[in-house]
Parts: sequence; C-alpha cells; structure tokens
Amino acid sequence: MKTRPDQLMPEGVEAVKAVQSFLDTMGFNPGGVDGDFGENTMAAYNAAREQYTFLPDLGDSFESSEAEAIFNSIDENLQRNLSFQRDYVSAVESETNVTALQGSLVAGGAWANRHLGDRISEAEAIEMDGERGILTDRGLRNVTSMTGIATMQSSLNLLNGAGLEADGKFGPLTEAAMNGYATKRNIPITGDAQEDFNSVFTYMQTNELDNLREAAVGVLNGDTDYSAVDASTLDAQIVMNSLARQQGLDIRTAPDGLQTDSRITVENSHTRNVIAPATGVQLNAAPPAAAPVVAEVDENPYGLANEFIVTRAKIVNEVSDIAARQAASEQAPQNILAYSDEANAYVLVSRSEVTGESTVFQITDTNVSQIMSGLDDGSIVFHPSADDRIERTLNRDNYRPQDYSPAQTRAAFTGDPDSFTTDTKEQYMTTTVRLPDGTVNRFQLDDLHDGLDMMDSKHDWEGSSDPHAIRDYVNELKHAVRDVREERGGFEAPQWKGGPLDNTNSVVITLEGQEVRMPLEVWNGVEGKMQQWERGYSEGGNNSAIKQEEGPSLRDNFTPQADPAATPQMPAPDTQPAYAGVDPSLRERQPQPALELNA
Repeated sequence: MKTRPDQLMPEGVEAVKAVQSFLDTMGFNPGGVDGDFGENTMAAYNAAREQYTFLPDLGDSFESSEAEAIFNSIDENLQRNLSFQRDYVSAVESETNVTALQGSLVAGGAWANRHLGDRISEAEAIEMDGERGILTDRGLRNVTSMTGIATMQSSLNLLNGAGLEADGKFGPLTEAAMNGYATKRNIPITGDAQEDFNSVFTYMQTNELDNLREAAVGVLNGDTDYSAVDASTLDAQIVMNSLARQQGLDIRTAPDGLQTDSRITVENSHTRNVIAPATGVQLNAAPPAAAPVVAEVDENPYGLANEFIVTRAKIVNEVSDIAARQAASEQAPQNILAYSDEANAYVLVSRSEVTGESTVFQITDTNVSQIMSGLDDGSIVFHPSADDRIERTLNRDNYRPQDYSPAQTRAAFTGDPDSFTTDTKEQYMTTTVRLPDGTVNRFQLDDLHDGLDMMDSKHDWEGSSDPHAIRDYVNELKHAVRDVREERGGFEAPQWKGGPLDNTNSVVITLEGQEVRMPLEVWNGVEGKMQQWERGYSEGGNNSAIKQEEGPSLRDNFTPQADPAATPQMPAPDTQPAYAGVDPSLRERQPQPALELNA
C-alpha cells in the first residue's frame, strides 16, 4: 500500500531523519535528528516497538531498504489502529520542535502543495529544514485528514448526517455517532473502542461502498460554488481518498473542501476529473465558467505569504526604478532588499521567473527570518538604500558616525536582522476580493478598513435595500478587519442576515485565511470610497505587479556596475555587487566585484 506519491518517499539520510523525528515526537529519545541510525536511535526504535508492535523488527542493524517498511507500517496503522492514531495526531499537533514535526509528518506520509487546491500534481515533500512554512502547515492538515478516524467521521457525516468535524480525533461525539450507526445496522458493540472501530470500518468497506459513492455524488453535484470551502465537499474528498486507497490507487487528493481555486479550474480539478472516475463517482458535467479566474502571482520568494505583497501606489512607485533595472537584463539581481522611506520599512523587490514582472514584499519583524537563506547564500542583493538604513541604525548611538562598507552592513543585517526590523508592523498587509465574474483583485487591508470606515453610517446607505442592516454589517466587518490588521487573532467574521448570498449577488473577501461573503451592493459602495480616497487600490486582475509611473524613485542613480570579469551567477555574501551613483557625501564605498549586466 503506497503511503504517498512515489517521488515523495524519503531516501537515505532523509529517511533516517524522518524515522528519528517520528521516534522523538512519539516520546522515544533517538539522541537527535542527525541522519545517523546509531545505537541511540536503535534503542529508541526498539522501545517504540514494545508499545507499537506493528513496527517491523530491524534485527541488530538498520538497512536503508527497511525505511520503506517502517513508513508503510506507520501509514497502515494510521488507518486501523485507534490508539496509535490518537497518539500520533496528538503528538504532531503538540510538537514544538519544527524539524521533528516535519520529519514526523514525512514518516506519516504527509505531503502538500504550495497553493490551495485539491490536486496531487505538483505535490512536494516537506523539507526538514526547521522553518515552519506553508508546506508544513498544509502537511499537518493533510496527514490528519487522511487517517482512518477522519475517514470514519466523514463517512458517518455522508451516510448519517452526523455533523462531525473530520479532524482525525476520536472523541466522545465520534464514538457516539459510530455506535449509533452500528446499532441501526445490527453491528455488535462490545464497549472496546478499538474492536468496535474495526467492526464498523470493515462493515463500511464491505457493505456501504455504493452508498458512499452515491452520497459523494450528491454532495459534489450540489456544491455549485466550487471555489468556496464546503465541509461536505471535504467529507466527500476524504471518503474518495479512502475508496482510492482500497483500490491501491496512487491518486489521492489534498482534501481542503474546494473543487477549484484561483489556480485550479474545473478542467483540472483532481477531485472531479481524476479521483471521481477512478473510484466510480459519476458527477454531472460542470457548467462553463463565466470568466477565467485570474491566477495569483507565481511562486513567492523564500515562502513569503501573499499577504506581504505591497500594492500601495506611492511605495510601488518609489521602487519602480529598481524594477525597471531588474527587467533590463536577465543577469540583473532577481531579489533586491531595499528600504522604503514611504513605508518606513525594508522591502524585497523580486522579479518573477515566469512573467518577468517584479513584486514588492514588505519585510518586517514577523517575516524577516523567512529570507535568511537568501541572505546567507547571497541570492538577495542589497540596494544602497538598505545599506544606508543599516548604517544609520548601526550609528544610532555613536557620538561620531562611522562609515560601513556594503560587506559590513550586509554582515550586520545577516547576523541580527531582528534588530533592524524591530517594532515593524504589517501596516501594508494585503487581501483579495473575488468578483462575481471570477476576477481576483489584490489591495491593502488598510484600504478596506478605510473604505468601511467611510461608509459606516445608515446615512451613507440611504436609498439602499436596508440602510440599518447594511450599517450594522459594515461596522462588524470593519472591526473584524481591524482585528486582522492589528494581529489580534481569533476574529469573528460577520454574517449577512439580509438574505442568501451566492456567486451572482456577492463578492468574497479573504481575511486571515477565511473567506467572507459581502453583498455586491455593499462592496460597490465601499469600493467607491476606496477608489476615491485610497492610495493604491485599482481595478483589474492581479495588480501586484509593479507599474512604471511618473515620480521620484528610491535611488535615481541606482546603476549596477558592469564587470566583464564577473560571472552571471548570484555572488556569495563576500562578493556583494557594488552600485555606482551613491551620494559620495554619505560615505566612500569600497569597490566590490559586481554582476555582469548585458542590458
């Protein structure tokens, strides 16, 4: 039985690290996660075998070929062994060591995509790099929703309307729903949870497959808003994964309750076009889309979230000169760290490998650690504005200011980046709106808050369908946006009480990973204020790409020096490119080797 797509099975040192991480997370000390299956790891493994007897006997030594057998035994028992499922899910959810968590997820068969969506294509292994990013979080979601308990929960939801959360946790509600199902079908209940779980699970696999397929058909055909998260769709995806597993098919999906998203259309929906026909789920043909969905920008550098994309016109214009020089040559730096006076923060100007356009990301005390790998290997070039700001910070308490070379400022920032971004807030966080025609627009969260603030009185909505109801809704939404913007956490999205909303009469706003439907009437009013007063909002698809506009640049004379002896590869930190044209009154820069630019 395959635990994951073949290409994602760890091998060699990575396989050993996954086993060691699993042992450590489950409470058995392997003596570290170092990829060396030595005496300490063997002792921890044998101790784990005493508790989990299904783990294969390795004898006196470990052979790399035995890793797959370990992973398969873990995967199999995450389907049928109730106590092990409980222990594993609890352990990975409470693990605070990121490397151990990542390795434990790999051992349990977890994989993920960098974007939301229900397809297995472009699946990626979770790297054991100690950096908790999007792949780790989605891998945790996937591994718990692919357990046998989650399959039981989703099956009970589809067959009996149990209303359980498919979270892979066997609690009293799940047990009661399972026992109630068993009683109606004359399945003996012994009071032993493991024995009863096996009896019900086996009964479902033997007698309920046609009913489960029919239930999945009803759910997926009834889900007309494919791009909105739906709990029943999630149940259908989990059950269809189980059907595929039973047939030995390596086609499972990453269940997320969506049939499409901004990257996945009906035509490439894995649930509809791969899982469904392979498992005998016959779905109705999807209606043609009213308009193509505008895809988001391609892969973000260093895992920076889309929320950190800056779209405000003044900031984008401030760095437009950098973007123009990035576009002038393929050998120009792809990622440039600059300092924006307008934003009062560091920004990363990154050129897309796909479109050639540049995107601006704000760098704050929250996300600066994510770009550290680029700083360490030299793939992020420092703009003179960044050097200036770093030097100013270093001289903050100096009676007599000192000059620093680019190499020195880079070393200072790389050594302690938090000291340069401390107290920086995400004042330029962005969000998106999906319009009825499928178009996705990106804009600043602050601008949405300001637009709502300007339309929070019933007098602002005179002549509308229900001024009082809209006023109350706008005020609640404004407070939710403020909570997200100020990182208060746990915000509660308001619910529109004026009637049903669908794709024809509403838009979808994304707030802190949640989708909030707003009546089109309300959006049109708020958007009008945003266009009137906001500094960066604009119509049209994804407007995060830098536009060339009139106005002053960050450094008008930012000109990378050509050096015929240099190679087109990105330099290491000690060969940081120099930039000509810096105001000599600031300091005298020491000459540095530079990139070769062929404009």
